[in-house]
Amino acid sequence: MRPVFTLFGDSITQFSFGPGGWGAALANDWQRHADIRLRGYSGYNTRWALHLLPHLFPSGGRPEDTPALVVVFLGANDATRPPPLRLQPEQSSRQHVPLEEYRRNLVSIIGAIRECGDGSARVLLLSPPPCDDVAWAQHCSTTYGLDPASEPNRNFETTQQYAAAALEVAAEEGVPAADVHAAFLREEWKDLLADGLHPNARGNAAIAACVLEAIGRHFPELQPTQTAPSALPSKQRAHRGFDRRLGIDFPDHKAIDASDPGATFDKWQRRKP
Repeated sequence: MRPVFTLFGDSITQFSFGPGGWGAALANDWQRHADIRLRGYSGYNTRWALHLLPHLFPSGGRPEDTPALVVVFLGANDATRPPPLRLQPEQSSRQHVPLEEYRRNLVSIIGAIRECGDGSARVLLLSPPPCDDVAWAQHCSTTYGLDPASEPNRNFETTQQYAAAALEVAAEEGVPAADVHAAFLREEWKDLLADGLHPNARGNAAIAACVLEAIGRHFPELQPTQTAPSALPSKQRAHRGFDRRLGIDFPDHKAIDASDPGATFDKWQRRKP
């Protein structure tokens, strides 16, 4: 009955349905227009995500089984720094994926989405947000008991390289991208992170604004015809003035003939494409 938007990523996606999360904001804006399907896998990198593709995006199938849109948000874990790192166990780098492999993996993920179902799925690629290595090191010391003098297994410079690579892959593969990394840098970006890596409520709002703007820009046909009040601040809803074409499922209650509701639903059914 409704198109499906699949959010595919790591913990930044998995946690996005929490209070103030960017996925929850999308679900709110598209209520009765599209189902927002959460497929976030905490700790995953693109290497491990490849093993999910046959299960999440199987090739072939019916048009109604094909997601209308897949938002791919991976790279924050790939950007873990390789060993050796001072006073860090080698295990702290287990999520690292070399930059060129990360590029290849994104190409494979995009290809699998394009081939799933009837082949009509749209793809939106997001760049990973920046990492505050000082805050992350402090978090790891407090939470995991790591030596405060240890070398952080993540840093700003490395994550920036992976963010740039994601945008380059999107351009090469001809898929739209939302530059979350750049959007954070336009603000006091360290204040958008809860622990140096994961976004807080303000960071989630910035991600949601990026995704909303990108959908409106690249996929105006997926904009809702009726939009519920968004959880985002008004200044971050500045991009809502797009052509909205995605209708709600079943008639709005104000259109139902109370004396003959069956006639209303019959008329609605006949008007469906």
